[in-house]
Amino acid sequence: MPRSASDRRTLAALHAAFALTGVLHAIGGALLPSIAQTFHLSDKQSGLLFFLYFAGTAIGALLCIGRYAQMMSAGFVLVTLACMGIATTDALLLRPLFLLLGIGVGVPMSAVSMFAGRKFGQATAGPLTFLNFSWSLGALFAPLLAAQVLLRHSYRAVYPALAVLAIAAAGACWLLLEDPPERSAPELRSGIRNIAWIVLFSALTFAEVGIENTTATWLATFAMRGEGAGAAVGAASSALYWCGFLGSRGLFSLLLLRVETPRVLGLAVLGAALAATLLIVVPGSVERGVLMLVLGAALAPVFPLMLARFFTRARNASDSRWVLSICGFGGSVLPWLTGWISASSGSLRVGLATVPAALVSILLLLPLTQRRGRIAS
Repeated sequence: MPRSASDRRTLAALHAAFALTGVLHAIGGALLPSIAQTFHLSDKQSGLLFFLYFAGTAIGALLCIGRYAQMMSAGFVLVTLACMGIATTDALLLRPLFLLLGIGVGVPMSAVSMFAGRKFGQATAGPLTFLNFSWSLGALFAPLLAAQVLLRHSYRAVYPALAVLAIAAAGACWLLLEDPPERSAPELRSGIRNIAWIVLFSALTFAEVGIENTTATWLATFAMRGEGAGAAVGAASSALYWCGFLGSRGLFSLLLLRVETPRVLGLAVLGAALAATLLIVVPGSVERGVLMLVLGAALAPVFPLMLARFFTRARNASDSRWVLSICGFGGSVLPWLTGWISASSGSLRVGLATVPAALVSILLLLPLTQRRGRIAS
């Protein structure tokens, strides 16, 4: 619980900023059918567009050095400029603007996690999962907003509103946040041991964030094609995924404040792998909706639990920028690869096989996070 008015203001600003990054991160996939129709993009071209955006988020993570509160403000200013550009641009500038948007979103999205890791240290799991609940709330709001707007307008109507929210967030971060002092973890003092820990969690989060970004990017298009309906219906259907995501994050936000859940990470990944596999092989709109809900619920706790586990043994919170940057590149590669496979095979269902494949790779790596002696040597 916050101990002072200053603590409450800090947490309020962090939650609001993180929720907005959730909106910005998820709304691109919900708007993708409208963007693709406007510019006549193939799945391969759409995948490249989001490759640039997610690569931008990785670059943004690398830029998070030093004063995280100021970095959040700078990132949201960049988001404002990119959103205004996307709302008015033609096809020629769309790709560089999506890269710029990714950098702008990546800075505050990473800086919030680093800020929490520095402030809470080894007790990060509960607060970080609660912050990710707010992120998920924003991500759930994104497709609902997109569905309403796309009933009467194109994607161009959304981005000016996002620009206004971003500039307000920049001001709030600048005025309300003050960086806490750096904390050092008691373990992994040597550089080699710390590097091994960073490499392991970079690999894990590379796959996990790639999965989250692939589902965020392609589920609306997958639902639209499965329903044979318009972009608004596809965006609304993909909200089921975010409903599961949000509900699960809320549950674990409370659970992790009270009990240790050492097995929940493995069980969540296993459940997500089963749901993702069934999603691409089971026909029917009702089954598709249920499986989207289950997939979102299973994936929700995975990333914050991974990051909290990393913070327990990393030397400094700032070390996480390498993990957050590399996982951002995973977030760019998997959506692009999904689009490339879809275009090559003529089936988005085949392209989405990247999701269960990546989840299996996580299951194979997870045991290494428990083997302290070997990974630290």
